Amino acid sequence: MKSSATSGGNVVMKYYSLALVASMTFAPSICVAGSSIGEQAESWLSEKVDVSDRISVSLSKNKIKFDGCRQKDYKLSVATSLTRNINVEAIARYGRGVLEFGVFNQRVTSRAYELITWWQQPNYRMGLASQLRPAHDLDLPMSGSFSLPDSTTFSVYLETQGWRDAHTLSFALRRESWRANSSDLVLSWDRSADNQIHLGYKIGF
Repeated sequence: MKSSATSGGNVVMKYYSLALVASMTFAPSICVAGSSIGEQAESWLSEKVDVSDRISVSLSKNKIKFDGCRQKDYKLSVATSLTRNINVEAIARYGRGVLEFGVFNQRVTSRAYELITWWQQPNYRMGLASQLRPAHDLDLPMSGSFSLPDSTTFSVYLETQGWRDAHTLSFALRRESWRANSSDLVLSWDRSADNQIHLGYKIGF
């Protein structure tokens, strides 16, 4: 059992590296060319996965647009099973947001990498996660571009089925911490932390 878990860990790290490469390679292009390139990226990554019975790959896109605001987020996930009830998921995220209000225009670019260990139970699954957000850049027309503080987040996830089979109820406890010395700004504090509670309901179509 130990050797199987070690092998599974090596496999997920290998494909997590592929996930990061795909995220950096395809994410900027997806914003311009749309979902067709996203499908090409997922297809390319799937071809690299030569143990398809143990590795799953997914690429998703979320988009919000209304007057004065545009936001796109991409999530690339690579998951594998270590044991019957334990899964490991590596996630790379890329996001871009634009606020258009004349001299108050803002452009934000963000990248984040998260590693989650899931414990699967008959009626729910629980996860422990660590996330690093090393690149969070803000672009202002009057002051140029600068980097915001890096952050690390530790999370506890709980997911269970909702009212129907295609529904998922999720709950998360998160603690995010920032380091002032990683920012281009001169800040009055060295470290800061924020405790968060997230409640979500997802419906599949």
